[in-house]
Amino acid sequence: MTLGDVLPALQQGAIDGAVAGIGPFVHLHFGDAAKYVTETNQPAIFLMLEVSQKWYGSLPKDLQEIVDWDGAAASTALNPVALAMYAEQRKAWVNGRGELISLPPDEQSAMMAMLASVGADIAKTKPALREAYQIVTDAARRVR
Repeated sequence: MTLGDVLPALQQGAIDGAVAGIGPFVHLHFGDAAKYVTETNQPAIFLMLEVSQKWYGSLPKDLQEIVDWDGAAASTALNPVALAMYAEQRKAWVNGRGELISLPPDEQSAMMAMLASVGADIAKTKPALREAYQIVTDAARRVR
């Protein structure tokens, strides 16, 4: 279902929930159809910096290091902006008479434990997907 179809489906009772970041819910006025947002902090929403492997491989080592350094600096610089936007969107939801709900800690922990292996489980079904998943998880480990 496209994001544009979600609001009418909520309004018509065809669905009773959706998963997304708070931004689309606020900016697309989902509060007109749903009062509650349960913040599970489960779906990862992130931006990626990508360059052509062929182009990158053609660069001398010193320029590859500059690309690596600048890419890491740009992604780090984006974090405060993203966090500020998230805080503003949460505030806008509440100001629009919506409510933000959190799961009890034990339920949150149980959900995260249940979902912890989903990415790896799905990725192992297809070699190309497994390879891409490994690249992303390796990169995530390097920046933790």
